Amino acid sequence: MPPELITVLSTAGAVVVALAGLVGAVIGHRVADRKSKRDTKVAVVVAETSGQDKLIDQLQEELKRYRDATDKRLDHLEDENRGYRAFIGIQRDHMAAHGIPLPDWPEGLPR
Repeated sequence: MPPELITVLSTAGAVVVALAGLVGAVIGHRVADRKSKRDTKVAVVVAETSGQDKLIDQLQEELKRYRDATDKRLDHLEDENRGYRAFIGIQRDHMAAHGIPLPDWPEGLPR
């Protein structure tokens, strides 16, 4: 092979290697940049999800407290209602024992 051709091929080879290195560096930078952006997006989504999960947990705890308080109040009202109904029964018995005519029981009201 003539020496000029060897020099041209050597120079061309060096240019190709340099270009390949440059292309590799550009591609590597783009891949790293995309990965960094994706990691940032993932971190944001995780943070939002974590915040949403905390809010859901807080709301569920508040709902549980509300339900417990409501159940307690309903238990109290049921006990109170039973007491009034028992007292009404006593009054009706008293009226019947003394010959006082009993009023009709209101429609829709349980006995």
